[in-house]
This record gives sequence, C-alpha cells and structure tokens, in this order.
Amino acid sequence: MPLMDDNGQALDFDAFIEAVVPVREGLAFVTTEGQISFGGAEARQVHDGGILCAAAYDGGIVTGGDDGCVKLTKADGTVQDIAELPGKWIEKITASDGAGIAFATGKTVHVARPLKGVFRTIQHDNTVQSLAFDPKGKRLACAHYNGVSLWWVNSDAQKPLVLGWKGAHTLVTWSPDGKFVMTAMQENSLHGWRIADLADMRMGGYPSKTKSVAWVDKGKYLATSGAEAVILWPFTDKNGPMGKSGLQRFGLGAVCTAVAAHPKQGVIAAGFADGAVLLYRTDNDQEILVAGRTDEEAPVSAIAFSRDGKQLGFGREDGTAGLVQLPG
Repeated sequence: MPLMDDNGQALDFDAFIEAVVPVREGLAFVTTEGQISFGGAEARQVHDGGILCAAAYDGGIVTGGDDGCVKLTKADGTVQDIAELPGKWIEKITASDGAGIAFATGKTVHVARPLKGVFRTIQHDNTVQSLAFDPKGKRLACAHYNGVSLWWVNSDAQKPLVLGWKGAHTLVTWSPDGKFVMTAMQENSLHGWRIADLADMRMGGYPSKTKSVAWVDKGKYLATSGAEAVILWPFTDKNGPMGKSGLQRFGLGAVCTAVAAHPKQGVIAAGFADGAVLLYRTDNDQEILVAGRTDEEAPVSAIAFSRDGKQLGFGREDGTAGLVQLPG
C-alpha cells in the first residue's frame, strides 16, 4: 500500500509545480503561476507573473520570476524584495545562508543579500544555465556553454577558474566536501572535475536528459534522474566515479524525472514520468512505494525532504502534489 494512502495529504495547485523547497518548518510548494504554499496551505500570490526558479534561504524561499523580481518569502507571510530588474526574466537562482543569493538573467549573474541588495555582478560570454555555491559559500559555480566558471564570491577578480568541456552544461552541483564539481549536459550525459588537479570525467549512456541530481548519504553517492532507474555514481574515494560504472537502482519502467536525498540517512526519493514516487535505502536496497502512477501519467517535476527528514513533498506537472509524513 502506498504511503500516501495512510500518511499523506493529497494536494492540487492547478499549476505546474516548479519546486518543493525545505523551509524552517516543513516544506513549501512553488508553482509557475507565481504562487507559494507553505505546508500545503492555500497558495498565496508572490510574483505578478510566473516563478521560474526557487531556492531555500534563511528559513524561507527566494524566488525569481518573469516579472524581473527576486523575492524572499517567509512562512509568516512576509515578503521581502531582494532585487528588481524590469524587463528581465530571472531564470536561475541559488542561495547560501552564508554567502547570499545568486541569480542569473541571460549572460549576467548577480549576487545579493537582503538589505544590502546586489553587491556583485558577473558577466559571461554565454547564457548561464545553472548556479551553485560551494558548501562553504565562498565560491560560485556558473554553468554555461563549454564548461563551468568558478568565481570567488567576495573577490573583485575579473577572471574565473574555467572548467572547460565542449557542449551545453545545463545543471551544476558541488560535492558536499567541495572536492568535485559535476554538471548535467544537453547531450544526455554528465561531466565532472576534481578541483585539486582539474582531472575530469565523463559519464554517459542516459536515454534522456538529467534534470535532477542529489548527493546521498553525506556525499557517498550522486543520484541522478534521466533513466528508467535511479543512477548512483560512487564518490567513496578520492577518485570519485573515475573508471567506475553507475549503479542502477529501483525503477518502475518509467523514466526518473526528479530525485532528492534524505538529510540524515542513506535514503533516496525519486519521482517518475508516470507520476509515481518511490523511496529507496542504500544500505539494504529496501524500496517503499510512496505514490502510484497517476491516471493521466503526469510526470513528477519536483521532490524534496524536509530539513528534519520527517516529511517528503512532491509535485507534478499537472499541479497535483503530495505531502507525506515519514515513519521513524
């Protein structure tokens, strides 16, 4: 029996779920219609247009929209304007409680903090596709065509360290120990670099694009979407996945579209193109069905655990969603 049947709350926001975000207490759901719902409560309108990106920050959510605004929203209803760029679309965003908020519009990246506003602007030769702060919040990775640029957040240096590899890099992430930078590519593959010596690696064989990744069990594995199973890449030694094969784990015959990692245990949550959601334990291969496939087979577009690991939230492209209380 799916966990949703006894321990879940079914939700419907009537709009594409852009993100599920862990906040100070529980989870929040973000829609492309400019709305945010905390804990499954009635959604409130935050942006005048659609929300294009979202990230957790300071116990709340920072969002970027096609109204050119960056906003910080808290569960108590307060909304703070971080930046406004009239006529621009805020397409990518990331945040670090220590470093601030970074957001991209086209080839330009801005770094800002509440009250202080934008304090750094960084230009690139190509459109920035993804952003990620390192674990300490000191460096910002900007993914774009032909590689990734690494910038020191609090430096005025005009030249970044460029991690080069031909092709379009559409998603970027740092390993929890800061030793590796990994990207997903337009060409249905992953690429990565070991920062110590800039050795690089390529991981291919995906039938579709990887749009979601998650670091599992304190960085022992990188879980990825894009195949008819969750693919786990091992990072258990200094070489990471170099020379190793990805491990294929649970699947239901549909392409995995979203993954999330439990904050305290070796547990993965995965959503699939038919709307189903599964949990998987890395230590004993146990699988738990959270939600079955939907009648309309609406793909899961976002998934996340709460910060304490006691809740799992997921949302689909058709606006249906679930909030599940997890056992133990």
